[in-house]
Order: sequence, then structure tokens, then C-alpha cells
Amino acid sequence: MTVNAVKETDYDLEEEIDSHLRRIFYIKPKESAPLNPYIVEFFGVLSLKDLRAPERKLWVIYYCKQPELDKTVDEIHQKYGKKNMFDLYRTPVFSGAALRVAVKKHFSELKWFTTGSLLETPPKSHFNDERVVKTIVDLHHLEQQRLYNYVMVKNKWFRQYNH
Repeated sequence: MTVNAVKETDYDLEEEIDSHLRRIFYIKPKESAPLNPYIVEFFGVLSLKDLRAPERKLWVIYYCKQPELDKTVDEIHQKYGKKNMFDLYRTPVFSGAALRVAVKKHFSELKWFTTGSLLETPPKSHFNDERVVKTIVDLHHLEQQRLYNYVMVKNKWFRQYNH
């Protein structure tokens, strides 16, 4: 699959949309080089098994841009051991940092041990890989719903203001 290159003489729809959205949401015009919309940010979860303590349930969360994905996962594998973990969940997100904060906050409210990118259940917890993935999918859906609601409220406000 090839990416269509935009010539400088061509009409740049993305730039036009960006300028309109900046005016709608009162965002300062960007001064830096344009971002590549084809580079996607990912959020993922790796399931980790501690061979010294098999009753411990551990998960590692991460987020990064698409070109850095393999490097990030390799660093995690080197840190915790490749044999002891497997990729449980990975999805493209709007903001990996925001989803990471939401996931850590949710699990810390459940009295989990959350240090850095590591999530650990308390002893005798009923959580397993499937429940963790379901919870993270629900949190991701809530994050998308918040973004959608924000854009729709701003759109409604802008339409009322212009009419």
C-alpha cells in the first residue's frame, strides 16, 4: 500500500480542516511542521507471568507511536523476559497517555498495585486476562465517548453562535 504524496500546488483538505477547527475551538495556529496523520499512536497491554511467584497476576501497559512500537515492545521484553509475557491487547488510540492515566486511575481505585507501567492485582483477586481486557476496552470506549461529546458540544455551540 502506498501513501499518496500531496504536492504543494494541490489543495490540502487536511490543512483546510485543521485551520477551520482551530478557529472553531479557539486554538492558536500551529507554527511547527505539520504532523504526519499516517503515524498512529497505539496503546497496549502485555500479560506477564512471574515464574518465581505464579500466583501473582501482572500486566504491563504501554503506549507509543507506530514507528516506535517494535522498539518499545522489545524493551519491555528485555526488561521482564520474553518467555514470560505475551501481547494481550493493542489498539490505535487518540491519546495513549490519556488512556494510560485512565487505566492506572481505574485500577488504583480498585486497590491494585500500580507502579510505573506495571499493574498487579491484590492477592486472591478474581481478575484474569479476559476481565482486564474487557475493563480496558470499556475505559477506551468511555474516552472516545468523552471526545465525541466534547466535539459535538463545541459544534452545537458554534452553530448557535453563527445563526
